[in-house]
Amino acid sequence: MLWNIGSPNLYVAVTEIRQNGKIIDSYNTRFGIRSIKFDTEKGFLLNGERLYLQGVCNHHDLGALGSAMNYRALERQLEILKEMGVNAIRTSHNPPAPELLELADQMGFVVIDEAFDEWARGKRVNGYNKVFADWHEKDWRSQLRRDRNHPSVILWSTGNEIWEQGTPEGHKISNELRQIAHEEDPTRPTTAGAND
Repeated sequence: MLWNIGSPNLYVAVTEIRQNGKIIDSYNTRFGIRSIKFDTEKGFLLNGERLYLQGVCNHHDLGALGSAMNYRALERQLEILKEMGVNAIRTSHNPPAPELLELADQMGFVVIDEAFDEWARGKRVNGYNKVFADWHEKDWRSQLRRDRNHPSVILWSTGNEIWEQGTPEGHKISNELRQIAHEEDPTRPTTAGAND
């Protein structure tokens, strides 16, 4: 059965390492089976059917509770979003907590999984731009590998309102990030949040 927002069917793949017939390690990977397509005529298609994205930008905090993970508070937040008619979440402006993607998989949300709030040009004095050159590839690949088995993820976002967007420097970085994303996961397109 396919995964979709109305019936978020999930499966578990069990990977085992055996030595001399004995299991020495195992890992469970939860996943869902679905197809995605963006079509210029029909819009977004989930399993071949048009889905109107009714989304929100979800910052990685829980209001007065702060940004430390509180599973039940996050679950309640998503329940409220469902009641509002939301079916899509953009994880602005940073990588999501793994728990958010687990809940999105279970509850039937689609997700735009965002990575960076800045690249080489900083937005603040001690921002990620200080380490971008040395760490962006490692961090991006790590996020892609961590999140690529989640059926809820439909797009990789390379950044939020990046100052280099629209410049030759930004074009080069954007192409690099897109190439890395497609090396790690050729099944999903990339995007970026922009605002002029």
